Amino acid sequence: MLGTMLAEMRGLPFVDVDAVIESRTGRSAAALVTDDEPAFRLLEQRIVEELTADPTPRIIATGGGCTTWPAGIRTIWIFREGWEETALRDRQRLRPSLTPEGEIEWMRTTREEGYRRAAHLCLHIERGCTVEEAARRLGLLADWLVDAAGSPGLAKSWLVPRDATDLTRAIADARMFGMAGVEIRSDVFPDPPSPDVPWLASLRTDDPGFFRKCDAAAAFDCDVTLLRCLDLEGLHVRPLILSAHPDDVFKEYFDFLTSLPAWIAETRPPWYDGLRLKWAPRVKSWVELRYANQLYKVFEKNGGRVSFFPVGKTWKWMRIQRLFNGNELNYISTGCLEHSHRPPSLDYFLPHVIGDHARDFFGVIGDPVEDSFGDVFHRALALASVDDVPATYLKIPLRASELDNCLHLLPQIGFKGLSVTSPLKRAVVDSNFVGSEKPLEAGNTLVLTKGSFLLYDTDECGMIAALEAMESDGIAPGAVLLFGNGGVTPAVTRALLARGWGPVTSVRARDGWGELSAHNVALIIDASGGDGSEHLEAPACRAWLDLRYRNLPAPPRQAERSYNGMRFYKAQAVAQRALWGLSTARTHPLL
Repeated sequence: MLGTMLAEMRGLPFVDVDAVIESRTGRSAAALVTDDEPAFRLLEQRIVEELTADPTPRIIATGGGCTTWPAGIRTIWIFREGWEETALRDRQRLRPSLTPEGEIEWMRTTREEGYRRAAHLCLHIERGCTVEEAARRLGLLADWLVDAAGSPGLAKSWLVPRDATDLTRAIADARMFGMAGVEIRSDVFPDPPSPDVPWLASLRTDDPGFFRKCDAAAAFDCDVTLLRCLDLEGLHVRPLILSAHPDDVFKEYFDFLTSLPAWIAETRPPWYDGLRLKWAPRVKSWVELRYANQLYKVFEKNGGRVSFFPVGKTWKWMRIQRLFNGNELNYISTGCLEHSHRPPSLDYFLPHVIGDHARDFFGVIGDPVEDSFGDVFHRALALASVDDVPATYLKIPLRASELDNCLHLLPQIGFKGLSVTSPLKRAVVDSNFVGSEKPLEAGNTLVLTKGSFLLYDTDECGMIAALEAMESDGIAPGAVLLFGNGGVTPAVTRALLARGWGPVTSVRARDGWGELSAHNVALIIDASGGDGSEHLEAPACRAWLDLRYRNLPAPPRQAERSYNGMRFYKAQAVAQRALWGLSTARTHPLL
């Protein structure tokens, strides 16, 4: 259905692979799978290859069992929460030797890695999302996949295959998106291939002859621990990258890297003009990140240039910030979603590389933040609006113990405002770098004003919007149980009372429902971020509101109606943009 809607929105033909198979064989895809799944998969693969070989623009939908797609095709993986329940209820069993739950796990483990490798983006559809809303998001992501091609950010990004089997896909993607090219590392390709796109030959093993085997490469990259293997004699000059990957942020390591241009000028002068420095230390804390920031800022102030890539999942956002502020290089992994220690994949960079380069930065701080929809939401609104200064929005993992170090650094590197999520909404009130215009128990919005952050709480706006939606569905105000006592509680309570809901009873998640299980209330708000076990003994209610971003459990049977938190998050984000001085396209389809 989503594929059909996308095709209609974009005026393109739509093709369903299963429908093509049924029209050619006269049998349903399900029947063919039951009879001989391997034969069906071969037929499916041939038809997919045939359809994608036709250059006519079209929308193609494959079945969930398809895990092999041709390279060079823009691909979106659609993940719908609760698919397991649908499969158990509606899908014919293919592996009766497994329990139903075992078959679901088999589907996850055998298919999802294929999706991660092949897809460029993942459309995550949370419970309660309407088909129309999902189609609008799908349209947005599909447009971005087209608009990203040739963007300045991708033009200086090298695509890194996850392993040797990803090379064909990496070559096709680098060509399709107009990227700098493909990285060929000696530890993955000791006998380097010669791709038909520009490629970066990266020396990562003790092989003095590696660069001689890579004379067709567009650029060379040598790890500074392997300078003894830097044999460039007789090779034509091209860009040369010297890379440092130390396990610590020590000034001695940085000074050694930044001394190398003088060494190249003395020993290999023809290569000097094309020299680039890459510094990728393993950063273990915000104190170390602040120190690293001081080192490269002083170096750049004195006329030097260095591309800085702090290593560690916590610092992925810094790659985007530096993409716009000093890095001459970038690295992107094939596939989508985080994979091991590799560089972030295209889905992480995509919202930020389309459109004009950002000069102001906003973000969300908390732990976890990966499930936040804010980077896509705010970037989409910014691109559709008329902001004088291009801005982008980054997801920044942060523990409460590091709060002050974070808030000290971010204004120095261009951040103008922050959204605050769990578990920092209360802790931020006590930060030495935060003030407020009125007393607050907790807050979710920081605005940089005259060099320091002011704290506000727009969660109240979000809750009012959620209540308005429920009231329009015929849910009359009444008694409320608020499950969870986190930082969102004060704003939610204010909104409830302002709209005449009550009494409001707060329940600590650690205490459970207790005697309240026997109650019957108008509304239960789950602000616990739990695993769904809170549903088991929950009271009956007319409406249930779940305030987590994604991975929502199935609604409790005791609830007559259930709602996700998307209306809440959209309204509070629009209120945040007003505080940040950013415009909002009120007619944007995401709103």
